[in-house]
Amino acid sequence: MKIALDFRGLLSGRVSGVENYIFNIMERLLVLDHENQYMLLENAYKAKDLSSLHFINTQIVQRRIPNKFFNGSLKLFGVPKFEKYFGQFDTLFLPNFNFFALKASTKLVVTVHDMSPVVTPEYYSIKRRIWHWAVNFKKTLARANKIIAVSEYTKADLIRLFNVPAEKIVVIYPGIDRQIFSPNLPDEKLREVRNRYSLPGEYILFLNTIEPRKNLVAFIKAFEQLPGNESLVIGGKAGWKYGPIFKAIENSPKRRLIKYLGYVPENDKPYLIHLARAVGFPSFYEGFGFPALEALSLGVPVLTSQLTSLPETIEDAALMVNPYNIEELASGLKSIMTDDQLRQRLIARGLEQAKKFDWDIAAQKMLNVFNSL
Repeated sequence: MKIALDFRGLLSGRVSGVENYIFNIMERLLVLDHENQYMLLENAYKAKDLSSLHFINTQIVQRRIPNKFFNGSLKLFGVPKFEKYFGQFDTLFLPNFNFFALKASTKLVVTVHDMSPVVTPEYYSIKRRIWHWAVNFKKTLARANKIIAVSEYTKADLIRLFNVPAEKIVVIYPGIDRQIFSPNLPDEKLREVRNRYSLPGEYILFLNTIEPRKNLVAFIKAFEQLPGNESLVIGGKAGWKYGPIFKAIENSPKRRLIKYLGYVPENDKPYLIHLARAVGFPSFYEGFGFPALEALSLGVPVLTSQLTSLPETIEDAALMVNPYNIEELASGLKSIMTDDQLRQRLIARGLEQAKKFDWDIAAQKMLNVFNSL
């Protein structure tokens, strides 16, 4: 069988949770599967260097139509068909929602990370909401032969919101790379990262895209209630509707203790997390929760939300609070920073919980889905 992997979402140059998923699942699939043949589909006006992704069972297919024109043609006219544009294949794997056009006989597998655009559209900019409308979730889900949900919570949302038959959905948890996200990081590199970012001595870390769904404004207000002199370090690319978030930083009475780093490259993430005394992840809505699990894998206590998928993926390995309640967020922050008994319990439970999420297992389950078509 020839399987086409949609590679278009990996080439932005700035890796977030979805891009992390795409890279890890693809890389392990290519190593694991010695029977099927794979096509990596990439389309960009400026060609990217994909030489590092050459495997004996892969064919890299690059096309050069600017994506604005490419996606517009797919949306308005349903052309070009991918099989004609990229070459023939049997199954297309979309690791995230995107524009596509296929022959009726071609199989489709799509991963759904969350349904926040449908459940909480108010957290997105007009531009993002137009894109969500244009990509047409309902049509993609109806066309798919199999749907991969990253959690049972996401599966339940798909059934509730779109009446997707339960038997069409397979839950496959993403993994954590425990060689990278390990509590045994070299001291030399830790010192280098601390110096390069001019990190404060003791800090709480918020590391996520700067956008409303991540609940950073409330987290800043909770941080302001702490009695000590610990700092809040914020890392993440500016996403959308971030004006009020940066205003909250600038107007904070603890402004001198808040440091915004901007986008943090993947190679630096483990060190920034490991150096933190605690990690905050108080999102209103999550389909899985990569940042929280990465912190658990590094042995860092986590304060997180008790809503959506997080109780499923984190279980009792983090301190969970109501993200809408600033007083509860502040009380949780104080506890996680000062209660040594709580901290040690969370660290031990976190290390165990993170072991449940493995990319090799995820890739094998994905391969089983492909082989079942």
